[in-house]
Amino acid sequence: MNILYIMRNNPDDTVNKMIEVQKQSNDVSIIDINTNKNYDEIVDAIAGSDKVITW
Repeated sequence: MNILYIMRNNPDDTVNKMIEVQKQSNDVSIIDINTNKNYDEIVDAIAGSDKVITW
């Protein structure tokens, strides 16, 4: 499963642990919305993901 995390804030320890657990059995991508303003790339990443999680 392709999982995309879109981060608005720096992840805390709980979020980091969740990401690490999901990386063990899934393809996980992370986009920091504060530093990545390439909206075409973000939309493509969303469209290509099975699950999108925002923080």
